Amino acid sequence: MSDPNELLTVPRELFVPPVVWVDDPATDGFVSVSRTEDEPRWRALVETDGPVVTQVDDGRTPPGEVGLHPSSSCSQPYLVAAMLDALDVRPGDHVLEIGTGTGWNAALLSELVGEHGHVVSVEVDADLAEQARRRLTRAGHTPLVVTADGTEGHPPHAPYDRVICTASIREIPRTWIEQTRSGGVIVTPWGTDYGDDALTRWEVHEDGSASGHCGTSLAFMRLRNQRRNFLVPTEQQINEAETSTTRRGGRELYEMVTFCQASFTIGLRVPNCYLTVDDLDQDHRAVELHDPRSTSWARASLVRGEHPWTVHQLGPRRLWDEVEAAHHWWSEVGKPPPRQYRLTVSPDGTHTVRLHTPHGEHRWAVTP
Repeated sequence: MSDPNELLTVPRELFVPPVVWVDDPATDGFVSVSRTEDEPRWRALVETDGPVVTQVDDGRTPPGEVGLHPSSSCSQPYLVAAMLDALDVRPGDHVLEIGTGTGWNAALLSELVGEHGHVVSVEVDADLAEQARRRLTRAGHTPLVVTADGTEGHPPHAPYDRVICTASIREIPRTWIEQTRSGGVIVTPWGTDYGDDALTRWEVHEDGSASGHCGTSLAFMRLRNQRRNFLVPTEQQINEAETSTTRRGGRELYEMVTFCQASFTIGLRVPNCYLTVDDLDQDHRAVELHDPRSTSWARASLVRGEHPWTVHQLGPRRLWDEVEAAHHWWSEVGKPPPRQYRLTVSPDGTHTVRLHTPHGEHRWAVTP
């Protein structure tokens, strides 16, 4: 990657709001930090190389109360630079950004395109969009900030040379590809419901398809209309669930939940399966799998010093069995890392994954 300092030419401080949110173990939620009331803590959050949560619960929770879910943030500077590096913006480019957030990334893009380029940034949240417009104006930047559903892109100013999404996706909208010129580039965090997302750089082709390779692991919030969901079975449902044990050991469980190991592959082979890992205490961990679409659920209960571990499975799918089978397949084909996969989106919207191994080529459709 290029030197981040060459890409991050606009101070982040100018775009972080006066109230931010931090994870609070005491409440099992998020609490607000005010610049007015505690500037040293606020500034420490802004100046570290980490994400800063700027909104919770889609703005429904006011400062002073406990938020449950982060819904907007100012991303980690290192990852912002990595995405801009992958996007490879040139002076004079026409760029579409999905997810304005605080406006910081739009300001950075404006610097990169220069006076002869143009940036359009789309934000679904009207309040966030308006706040970003004000910050951008104060900082001397003039991208067009549009309040709209980002999955629709922004047709009036298409085609674009570059498209970047600052939220993760599991399905790349056809509209983004259609609004990108042939030879143009789309950069976004992409992933399945299972595990972390990958920094993915898509190239758009003349036939209306797009393809690219997956890169480093990213932790970004999902587009609002592609958010993951999970199930919370009752104790009675768990007691009535199918019970078995797993012979998988600690090393294999680590592979199954780790991005650079088997996690990314499992997500590609087990559709609509959301992974959660909960450390209950020092000696107990719960690995859960969720598919709300089919109301299927599974839990492996890990206890230090005990083995084999107990598995509960509910619903028409046996999610744990599917995940174990995918892990076995990953091992059999040589344990490929995420970067070895090539993704293609055809003109009809089908997402296909391709993997070359010493034993041959593997190819299958990925269910969004």
